[in-house]
Amino acid sequence: MLHKMKLNESPFERMKNGTKTIEFRLYDEKRQQIKIGDKIEFSKVPELKEKLIVDVIDLYREDTFENLFKKLNMDKEEITRKVQAMHKIYVPEKEKQYGVLGIKIKINIDELKKSIEKFIPFNEQEEVDKRIMLNYIHDFNDVLTRQNEYGHFTSSSFILNKERTKVLMAYHNIYKSWAWTGGHSDGDNDLLYVAMKEAKEETGIKNVRPISNDIYSLELICVNGHEKRGKYVGSHVHLNVTYLLEADEKEEIHIKEDENSGVKWVPIDKVLEITSEIWVRDRVYAKIIEKMRKDGIVK
Repeated sequence: MLHKMKLNESPFERMKNGTKTIEFRLYDEKRQQIKIGDKIEFSKVPELKEKLIVDVIDLYREDTFENLFKKLNMDKEEITRKVQAMHKIYVPEKEKQYGVLGIKIKINIDELKKSIEKFIPFNEQEEVDKRIMLNYIHDFNDVLTRQNEYGHFTSSSFILNKERTKVLMAYHNIYKSWAWTGGHSDGDNDLLYVAMKEAKEETGIKNVRPISNDIYSLELICVNGHEKRGKYVGSHVHLNVTYLLEADEKEEIHIKEDENSGVKWVPIDKVLEITSEIWVRDRVYAKIIEKMRKDGIVK
């Protein structure tokens, strides 16, 4: 069953990035209908345009918010702060009337799972990585956010010009290499949207369209530990899906200073020459270029 609720921007974004995994509500008539295994569609206030679908994986029922927070092993200071915050939303009289509910959730990834399941591997690497990705989805409650420090989904793209002779690439500051565009899902289960958003942000290009809505390539990419924005990020795995996009070579481009220091169109037959990430070059870029040639997308 699908339930619909509204959520303010701050908790919505925290739910999306994986730092909020329990939603607290009154146990009123509407919430009494919720069962484990149901889905909830949250709409972000005020516009209500952005949606987030989550799965209900557990329910915590108590008579007061204070007892609920104690049940969840919060410390006294946190309990006091959270009770005060909840009483700004729900008056104590309503709390006494209905009781309260904690809804433990995880972001729904049914559509992403279906896309990966229907993906036809191009080679043995994709066969193996497809299997491992599906195992990750099965074994972890959260594979869409960086809260999962073992591995999480990312989305990348090869941006081709209209003549299909060049790829738009950025010089990545962390990896010191010319690279494709892409980034973390950060809770968004529409990875084509993520790929297009990252393409625009990293290159400055305003108009980009998918050559196909389907995943074009799958790869598990090992990320060595590194510093980012002054903090150490431990080694982990990117569960990466790749899309093919198209843009106009005549459009203005520019760098994204916090991530790259160069953006340019690179002839397809020069891509492997300018990237210094050996594994990505040999296992990913070479594979995608070979596949595009076999599919007749490029010559």
